[in-house]
Amino acid sequence: MFLELALTLATTLMTPLKPVQKQQSPKNQTIYVKESKEPCTGVAPMECLQIKGVKDTEWSNLYTGIEGFKYTPGYRYKLLVRVTPVKNPPADGSSIRYTLRKVLEKKKITATPEKGSPWAFIASKRWNLIKLGDSTLTQSGIWIEFDPAAKRFHGKGGCNRISGGYQTNGENITFTMVISTRMACMDENVMRRETEFLKRIGEHTYRYDVADQTLNFYENNQLVMIFGMQPKELK
Repeated sequence: MFLELALTLATTLMTPLKPVQKQQSPKNQTIYVKESKEPCTGVAPMECLQIKGVKDTEWSNLYTGIEGFKYTPGYRYKLLVRVTPVKNPPADGSSIRYTLRKVLEKKKITATPEKGSPWAFIASKRWNLIKLGDSTLTQSGIWIEFDPAAKRFHGKGGCNRISGGYQTNGENITFTMVISTRMACMDENVMRRETEFLKRIGEHTYRYDVADQTLNFYENNQLVMIFGMQPKELK
């Protein structure tokens, strides 16, 4: 028994101790924030700020916010932020916390639609869905607005907020990475119509035109969606 105790004690003394990891200190960093968010997936589908360092060439997703920073789409920011490592972050949380120290620059990024294209006009309006497939709609509550500078759109599906990207090629438009919030509505017809609308614009390509104050989408030469024009609401 004494021999076993002696061996246990010797083994314990000979085992090297793990070095205590020193907690990294907060530091200041200059970053850029892009004028538009991009779809990303954290705990659920969402939109992320796009950030990069002064020497970086690629944008990356920021899955958390920047404390003290109020973001406005359409502006590119240069920020001085405090970067603080988070000790023992939760499984769905970030290991880094960003805190705004100072806004160094805020620059408006102006949309530049292709010459001769109708996008200057399209981007200046809100478009309400008035026909979906064979159904004519009144006060559908579904609308979209376009941002040609960021190639993004946002709007409402009748119940939930929606957003995503789009690309244009001649007379064609392709919707990409469409996401929505997940609020449930009491009206089953509203939810059913929203589901159908999201299915139609998710990763779909349409031919489009603007005629008689409507924005029209065609698939296989059939008119499948019509949007009526109205002024954008002031923010």
